[in-house]
Amino acid sequence: MSFTRDLGLGLSGFFRAFGFALNNRMGWMFLVPVLLWVLLAFGLYAMLEGPVERLSDWVALKLEIPVDAGAEDWWSDAKTFLNGAREVIVSLLLKLAVAYLLFVANKYIVLILLSPLLAYASERTEEIITGRSFPFSFAQLMKDAVRGALVAMRNGIMELAVTVGIWFLTLFVPVLAPVSFILLFTVSAYFYGFSMFDYVFERRRMRIGESVKAVNDRIGAVLANGALFSLVMKLPLFGVMFAPVMASIGAVLATLEKEDRLPSWSAADFQGRIER
Repeated sequence: MSFTRDLGLGLSGFFRAFGFALNNRMGWMFLVPVLLWVLLAFGLYAMLEGPVERLSDWVALKLEIPVDAGAEDWWSDAKTFLNGAREVIVSLLLKLAVAYLLFVANKYIVLILLSPLLAYASERTEEIITGRSFPFSFAQLMKDAVRGALVAMRNGIMELAVTVGIWFLTLFVPVLAPVSFILLFTVSAYFYGFSMFDYVFERRRMRIGESVKAVNDRIGAVLANGALFSLVMKLPLFGVMFAPVMASIGAVLATLEKEDRLPSWSAADFQGRIER
């Protein structure tokens, strides 16, 4: 029952986060990830363009089909055509592979670089709801941001390790492929949700080990938050624009609602209350 309730809190917290941000003058936060994403996308692609072209030429050379000089039969013509097409195909495949790797890595890169913004979004949300004041301290904000970045890096490494393990298991037992897909998505959701809820626990001065226990105590809310984050992030541009901030705010809403710390606000009228 607790898991089901927590799951509902995680879902509702994420969806209510958008309205909460707009009605509390936090809408500007949605623009920061877009700017960061554009800079990262163009910067990383420009940086990798040269090496990718050189690798493409090297691979194409290794795959070159020998053609007899002066030969004019149909087979020689076919090999000449394949050699020309090979260069285009290899270059395209390598660029697509790099683009895919950047897309996969981009979520955690964004989480790491957005740590100051997400820490502030989480803190500001709790301040608005509870009335508890968190005097601005650049040093404390940076400390929270570093903690968030370290947690994101830790989760990224752990997720990669678990993912590789599941891949290898599926390789040897192919019948597990459908189950593996669900497991991979669940693992991803857990670690994304963990990153968002940790901003709340950091303000409570929990060590990472204590934060892990707190996360597992509300695993339903964490999975719901992380699953929605992961799904929304798959939307081109709009995903990175909305998902990180909504997940950060949603984690606070779910946590405070679970703890019954929304003074005189019920789950039913919470959104209407903040809009008024």
